[in-house]
Amino acid sequence: MKYLTGSTARLISACALAATLTLSPLSSVTPMANTSASAQMEQDYAAMRRTLGLLTRRLDVEFTEQRLEDIMTFLTEYSGAEIIPLWIDERTGIGMDKDEQITLKVRNKPVLTVIEMVLAKAKSDFGDPTANTWQLTPWGELEVGPKERLNRRTRLEIYDISDLLFEIPTYDEVPDIDLQSVLQSNQGGGGGGRSPFRNDQQNNENETLNRQDKAQEIIDLLTTLVEPEQWEDNGGDAASIRYFQGSIIVKAPDYIHRNINGYPFWPSRLQNARTVKGRRYVSLNMDTGISKLDGFGKQPVTAVVGGKPVRSDRPGGGG
Repeated sequence: MKYLTGSTARLISACALAATLTLSPLSSVTPMANTSASAQMEQDYAAMRRTLGLLTRRLDVEFTEQRLEDIMTFLTEYSGAEIIPLWIDERTGIGMDKDEQITLKVRNKPVLTVIEMVLAKAKSDFGDPTANTWQLTPWGELEVGPKERLNRRTRLEIYDISDLLFEIPTYDEVPDIDLQSVLQSNQGGGGGGRSPFRNDQQNNENETLNRQDKAQEIIDLLTTLVEPEQWEDNGGDAASIRYFQGSIIVKAPDYIHRNINGYPFWPSRLQNARTVKGRRYVSLNMDTGISKLDGFGKQPVTAVVGGKPVRSDRPGGGG
């Protein structure tokens, strides 16, 4: 195994999505009991943010028939992040094989991307390249392994979708307003009154879906596009989703919540969404607050002296 370190990353491929929805900021279903609970949450978020930041380090690496355990050890030591591989459980037989041989060559990729590529090669017994993935624990560690093992750790989140359910009224008829009647009603001290606008579209139940129907459409999109095989509605046993009073309540592992709404602790100014060949990707820029110097090195710089380019690393080259 050989590797070359690259420069610190500005971008990290946090997750590749086939499609996603932009939802309102998520909130935990457990209320804040006191300031100590809020402080603990901030500490947990800081640990998660630090882990993702460490995984933005780029590297050039080549693995040739290397053991999976050795690769994960190398990536852990190189990044400095807390990475927990889920190896085969002796009781259930579910997990990754430490002795599986991996061959991979990458250039100038973030550590997290390398981990995703390694996990794709560490397939399940059925050859499914999507059987393995990663997620963050509540304490900021990175768990990697089969989804069946990751599904054992779930949490409940409430996503406000009221803005997606709101329908802007369509007023397609110009009202006739009797100005004299309006003035007389104001002089009489009367308040309120009926709106002069008509909205035939809203009044027609055959043309307008109610909020429940719209919410179900959103649920159908999520359960179709985000890990479809994991939802209870699709026959899975890892995630459930329900609509209640303008919000959807989702109980699922972290890797599913990440695909729905990203991470709330990662500043929005560091998030970047783009579409490539019809697929939507969300990237997280590195938080420079957790960056550090890897060292110093000499780099030749070309300057112009008297109209001629001069290399500063040459004797007498000038500054």
